[in-house]
Order: sequence, then structure tokens, then C-alpha cells
Amino acid sequence: MDTWDNEYPEKSEYAHFYSDYVSNVPRNKNIIAQLNIQMHELYTIANAIRGDRALTPYTEGKWTLKQMLGHLIETERMFAYRALSISRGDKVELPGMDQDLWMKESNYNSRSVANLCNEYLAIRTSTIHLFQNMTGKMIARSGIASGVEVSVRALAYIIAGHELHHLKIIRDNYLTEKD
Repeated sequence: MDTWDNEYPEKSEYAHFYSDYVSNVPRNKNIIAQLNIQMHELYTIANAIRGDRALTPYTEGKWTLKQMLGHLIETERMFAYRALSISRGDKVELPGMDQDLWMKESNYNSRSVANLCNEYLAIRTSTIHLFQNMTGKMIARSGIASGVEVSVRALAYIIAGHELHHLKIIRDNYLTEKD
């Protein structure tokens, strides 16, 4: 039996500000399968967006597609580290992240979409392997990150839900023609 079957997190396993992300994830799908499906979907969609479209924010003050891909990469990397640390029983309080500062200090717009997509694939593949090989005991562990308690199980769903949130933005704003 897969360790992740029927393991949707309880609301007590994550902070309320992650609720929208967790609720984006289908309840009837194994989280490992969901992460795998999303990996192929995002890779395909992002690679189809070329030229100026990847460097032009969909509206004033928003990130470009390249920046959004970079944000997905670094956010997943950070959430996966939290899952690793907590799953191994580490009791250290894990820091948050300032996404705007991180974006300001990034170089995503100077990179190609293909380069970003390849890094994304590497990170997502690593995340899937991390979660696939956890025991039920590891998945159930909780720790403190960004000042709030979170379970390893919830972190898997937060990663998936965060990406679903951004996939919707990409579909709605980068794959449709604007007037």
C-alpha cells in the first residue's frame, strides 16, 4: 500500500494562510501522482510560451512568466527542505521567505524558458523522490516553519496547491490573447 493513499491533511496540520493552496488539490488523487501530473503539465505549458510573452508581465506590477517559474522553483525547494528537515525529526524552527526580496535578487529574466523548465524538472523530480520514500511516521511529523506548525503531509499538499494556483494564473494570463 502506498504511504500517501487517503492522506489528505487536516486543517490543524497547516496555517490558515495555506488553506487555499491545500484546497486546490483534488481529494481523490494520490499526492505523488498529482505532483507527477503537474510536473508534465507545467513543463509542457511553460515551454510553449516564447519570446516577449515570457518577459512581459500580464499586468503592471506582476511577475513575468520567467519570474513565476523561478518563484515556483525556489518555493518548492524551500518547502521540500522543510519537509526533509521535519520528516527527519529535526526540531529547529525553520525560517520563512520574503518572496519579493528573493525575486528582486534573482536573475530569472536573463535565463531561457528552457533552462528554467529544466531546473524545475530537476527540483520536482527530487521532491517526488523525497516524498515517495518517506514512511508513514515521517509523513505524520510536524514542525515549526515561518512561526507556525506544519506537517510533512501538509507540505506535500502545499507544494501541489501552490503550483496549481500559479498554473491557473499562467493559463488565464499567458495562454490567452489579451486585447
